[in-house]
Amino acid sequence: MQQSESSPTPAQPPSATRLPEAVVRDFDGDHLDARQSDAIRLSTVSEDGWPHAAQLSAGEILAVNATTLLIALWPQSNTTRNLARDGRLTLSLVHDGALLEIRARAHAVAQRQTALELSVFRVEIESVTEHRAKYAEVLSGVTFRLYEPERVLTRWREQIAMLRSLA
Repeated sequence: MQQSESSPTPAQPPSATRLPEAVVRDFDGDHLDARQSDAIRLSTVSEDGWPHAAQLSAGEILAVNATTLLIALWPQSNTTRNLARDGRLTLSLVHDGALLEIRARAHAVAQRQTALELSVFRVEIESVTEHRAKYAEVLSGVTFRLYEPERVLTRWREQIAMLRSLA
């Protein structure tokens, strides 16, 4: 079905290979309190070829720079198994009134980190696409509320310190 010329169509700028500087700052590990309710959708490829969705918190992701991230994952998760097997992933998050789709490849760099024995992957960004509509602004993505914010923020700070040590 074709859209008529009078129908609004989403603007699709060309893909970039670097994260916007504001996103790098958001995930530099210094803004955990401000990001404590934000979730980043992480999609991997399951063994049967279907997308597998998971969520990352600000305490599980560190922007090393505009092209490299480190992520900490539960060691027995499907996401960890998928990344160890295939390495492809997509991160989705809201930024500046649009949805950012970040395609990347990951490889394991450390196992059994922190008391939670987290698996750590280095994520090399291949493309960043901004999905923006001419007629609407994206206000938020997936959010959550921490039951024990101080306890979780303490754990996140430990995880970010560990990720920084691997940067």
